Amino acid sequence: MVTLAACAETPMRRPRTVLRVLPVLFWLSGASALIFETVFTRLLTYTFGNTAYATSTVLASFLGGLALGAVFLGKWLDRRPASLRTYAVLELLIGSLCLFIPSLFGLLTKLYVVLYHRFQLGPTELTLTRFALAVLLILVPTFLMGGTLPAIARYLAAQRPDFQTQLDRFYAWNTLGGALGVLLSTYIFIPTFGIRGTIALACTANITIFVSIMLSTRKDPATLIPFEIQAHPHILPLTEPMRLKSVSGWLLAGSFLTGAVALSYEVAWTHALSFLIGNTVYAFGLMLFTLLAGLGIGARIVAARLSGPRLWARSLVGSQVLVGVTVFLTLPLWLRVPKAFTNGVMGAYNYDLGALALIVMGRITYIFWTNRGGAARQIRPWYRMYESHIYALVFFVIAVGVLPFLQKYDHTYFVAGELLRFFCVCGLLILPALLIGIGFPLLLNLYTQTSEEVGGRVGRLYALNTLGTVLGSLVTGFILLPRFGSLAVLRACAAANIVLGLIFALALVSMSVRRKWVMSIVAVSGTAACLVVGPRNWDVSRITGTYAYFNSGWVGQKVLFSKEDVQGGLTSVVQNGNLRTLLSNGKFQGDNGGEIGTQTRFAAIPALFTHQFNRALVVGLGTGGTLRAVARFPFKKIDVAELAPEIPDAARQWFLAVNDRVFDRDPRVSLSIADGRNFLLLSQDRYDMITIELTSLWISGEADLYNKEFYELCRQHLGQNGVLQQWVALHHLRTEDMLVVLNTAAQVFPHVAFFAASGHGLLIASSAPLEIDYSQIAGFDEDPGISSDLKSSGLPSAWSLLGEMVLYGSSFRNAISAFPQVTGLPASFASTDFHPYLEYQAPKGITVRYDTVEANMTFLGQFMTTGLAPELQINTLPSDNERSLIFGYVAERQGDRKAAITHYGRVAGTLKVRAQAEIARLTQRVAINQNED
Repeated sequence: MVTLAACAETPMRRPRTVLRVLPVLFWLSGASALIFETVFTRLLTYTFGNTAYATSTVLASFLGGLALGAVFLGKWLDRRPASLRTYAVLELLIGSLCLFIPSLFGLLTKLYVVLYHRFQLGPTELTLTRFALAVLLILVPTFLMGGTLPAIARYLAAQRPDFQTQLDRFYAWNTLGGALGVLLSTYIFIPTFGIRGTIALACTANITIFVSIMLSTRKDPATLIPFEIQAHPHILPLTEPMRLKSVSGWLLAGSFLTGAVALSYEVAWTHALSFLIGNTVYAFGLMLFTLLAGLGIGARIVAARLSGPRLWARSLVGSQVLVGVTVFLTLPLWLRVPKAFTNGVMGAYNYDLGALALIVMGRITYIFWTNRGGAARQIRPWYRMYESHIYALVFFVIAVGVLPFLQKYDHTYFVAGELLRFFCVCGLLILPALLIGIGFPLLLNLYTQTSEEVGGRVGRLYALNTLGTVLGSLVTGFILLPRFGSLAVLRACAAANIVLGLIFALALVSMSVRRKWVMSIVAVSGTAACLVVGPRNWDVSRITGTYAYFNSGWVGQKVLFSKEDVQGGLTSVVQNGNLRTLLSNGKFQGDNGGEIGTQTRFAAIPALFTHQFNRALVVGLGTGGTLRAVARFPFKKIDVAELAPEIPDAARQWFLAVNDRVFDRDPRVSLSIADGRNFLLLSQDRYDMITIELTSLWISGEADLYNKEFYELCRQHLGQNGVLQQWVALHHLRTEDMLVVLNTAAQVFPHVAFFAASGHGLLIASSAPLEIDYSQIAGFDEDPGISSDLKSSGLPSAWSLLGEMVLYGSSFRNAISAFPQVTGLPASFASTDFHPYLEYQAPKGITVRYDTVEANMTFLGQFMTTGLAPELQINTLPSDNERSLIFGYVAERQGDRKAAITHYGRVAGTLKVRAQAEIARLTQRVAINQNED
């Protein structure tokens, strides 16, 4: 090995061009890596289900691959000459392999289903199978990704003795690149280019890195001789071999523990923010972007401000303590977040302006402070002198010039809402994330004090940190959070950080025994005081859904039930008077009042077209109203798939009058806690009716059940004349998005109808023409249970439901023909797994400033047929008397009382008494309405 003195005598030729461009390339590498993680998670949850278990499996296999790559490639790199081209080849291999991942996705899905049925896998075996298949698909590229940081460290260590500062800088760039990758993939790449296009862009970035490095190193030495740094008291604080050896274990353990605590924070933050700012795909992207940006800025601070080796140990101690203190201090601010969403989108715009004003004023103050001396002004570039003026001008343009556009375009309201979410997330997380980001680079610096085996050292430290994140994620998500709640987890993590700071101080910082005792007592007593004084439980009455539609939500109502779990988030029941409402993450899921009628329709309308009643599937339990309505019909077997494990408990305790506890007492009902799509994927049963009752389409993951692939899955599991019912909420859903739902379903099912009433839409789809059997529907009217449900919903007969049919046959085709004109998309367009249009476009309906129900009904009304659709066939119709009675119910439901009375008046024979009773009821209602007017 060449010593430091020898290197001073023989200067080494340095590829300066590469050193200048390499940080940018490593930034690009971080962006592509986070894009890959985002896309891989989305693809694999299509197969494994959109559950916390499935997501954790994907995350564990991704991070596990990084850890293995860091360890093994780190050691391998130490046995090779330090070459930047090695890093370039790693990037090339990553980009080349990831390009084929989407093509392997279909094969993985088939293998998953085959293994499940071949070995009759139970829950534990199924989880292990998911992990094995995820590893099989993404192990190689993630293994290679894990080697990129050791490769860069190996190269930098061969360049200069004090390579740690450069390594910190590169790590910061890489992390900031990951933050930008999350932001770009969430807001631009996936919505615009789809999954395949986004992967192609990320792969292009990796290949660009390879080409750039190979071109830049053509004339420079690609292989550099590493040298060993000799012990020098002015260079490193812990250079003695025994000293370094004695603290290595502490550093490795610290890397593992800090990683575990960091991911515990992420799990708890993600969980809590889902019921504070919302859980759309954009909200999660904002959280992850803020977290990564904070980590990157923290690493950048280490490189710029903490480059002195003597600062590393003390700074590590300080950063850990400050993380804990900061989290304790910011926890009371979390309950103030819902208030920001109660004043509508214009209120969000005002909050945005206020936040921007604070940022601009802070920056201007900093500029004036740094420019306060004449000497400082002389050494700064000329444009720095006008920086404050530029900021003030930009803010003025935003404050004055954007408002007219905000009122003119729907997209600007969406931007205002997203900015509010970002400022809320940033205000809560940026400082803790920044302090967490300081920790790992400092551990890295302390552990890599010489260039000897630097690849292996970086690999070991990085691998342990990554394995810690896996453990922290799993333990927090599946053990701590369900048992203790997210607030308790955050408080425990804050206390853990302070304790870690104390341990680092005792192990790494030289001090007297007395000072150690004093520090220990202060740290322990201070942590205990924070745990005693701080808030212990969320005030659920203040966090019930203000984010959903930028209104007051259910704030202030009495909380009857509140439980947290990693799967369904925060499940709660609130009461106002006699009205009880079921909420998931503060979002409405059902009640014991007006929504019972809608849930009755979820069962009754598809039952009109169901000819056999062998087996039914209900996706989404909610309050249980839909299940009870389905159980009224003579199905022999009813399967229920509910994602959130706390929903059935809430339904049992507080909605007994709605569900009659049918999922416990009816032997036909089988309830499974599972993702509905994954349940259907693994099922071998065929259903006569599938009815889907989900939360709103814009909630993250729900749009997966409106994609073309899911409709194809439903068609495969429906019987010959089986019927699919799917709820399509017309409120906060733009007309173009509604049309995408209809157009997507129509590309799978040849026969699609659309029903609408009271702001709710129901999509009915089947492979066979929709037909009605008269005697069967007449039997529904005679059934006491079904008839009671219909009458309590304001429907005198099951035939009345046909009056809510808006589109079918020619009217449906006419509406779909307007698809290109309304949406600007080709007629063949559909929302698919590889182009998840609805996942990214539906959330934009939350912030529109017009009534989407009125807009959607106006559009549908252009194509609606008065009376029954001509294509709808009624079998076993005895005579025209029955037809006239049916037409009377349909006309009445369509709001044409005069036509209804006319049709009822034509009824003769045995049905005349019934028809006359309906006329009397209508006449009496008209009289009552006139008296009220």
